[in-house]
Amino acid sequence: MSGQSFSIINNLSSLRAQQDLYVTNRNLNTTLARLSSGKRIVSAADDAAGLSIATALNADSTALTQAVRNANDAVAYIQVADGIYDRMTDLITRGVTLAEQAASDTVGSEEKAILDAEYGQIIEEIDRMVSVSNFKGERLMSVSSAIHKRIYIGDTHFCSFIQIWIGGSGGSGTEAMGISCRPGTINITCPHMSAPGYFHQCTLGRSNLLTRDDSLVSLHLLQGALASVSRWRGTLGAQQNRLTNAVGLLQVQNMNLKAAESTISDANMAEEIVNMTKNQILMQSGMSSLAQANSSAQMVLQLLR
Repeated sequence: MSGQSFSIINNLSSLRAQQDLYVTNRNLNTTLARLSSGKRIVSAADDAAGLSIATALNADSTALTQAVRNANDAVAYIQVADGIYDRMTDLITRGVTLAEQAASDTVGSEEKAILDAEYGQIIEEIDRMVSVSNFKGERLMSVSSAIHKRIYIGDTHFCSFIQIWIGGSGGSGTEAMGISCRPGTINITCPHMSAPGYFHQCTLGRSNLLTRDDSLVSLHLLQGALASVSRWRGTLGAQQNRLTNAVGLLQVQNMNLKAAESTISDANMAEEIVNMTKNQILMQSGMSSLAQANSSAQMVLQLLR
């Protein structure tokens, strides 16, 4: 602008002040938007590449957050089943006590019948527990086969499942344990009272405590049932530990993703406050400069006097 003639047609000083005010006002609006939102990238124009990366990281973080919920739901699922198996263990243990008592000749036929009645109720209660046990209305156990579930814990890029199962391949009921009271033929190796130390094939029409030999066979079956429940509970415990470890890993991964996203998209509040103060001062000085530039043309009137 050096060497410019004095003119009232084109006020270049005013135009320059207006241009600077426009830039300052735009920067101030951007700073205020960042301060109010807490985000460095308020729109795609701020950082197109950074927005793309941050959006992908946020999607992965959201997916992993839900994956943690999925795994925790599976842990709750397992815990409910384990609680039922724990109660089954108590019932089977009670059955062992009854069978042990009925196997003794000091207990008469009438007492054995009373013991058998309670024993039958125990067996029926175990089957009832299997048939009504549920998690949010969905059956937890089956009398015919194990319950299988696939728990999704992947993100937006890779599929990942953890499979859990409840019960053995033959189900979870008393038939799977070999202690069912339902009519049928069960061939099982059991100790014979008349020949201690030897074993023979005992054919049992139903598991009961009505006679000494029946009580011995039932006792042997109950031992197998306890082993089955213990095996199933051990499997549940291993699966729960795996899910718990998976949750820990997912949480660490999610935390690191959030940290990476924060580095890209979050605003540096201290820096933005400094920028706001600077732009506010520039706005004030720019307005004063514009007013001065607009009033300078009126000085020409002094030449006409």
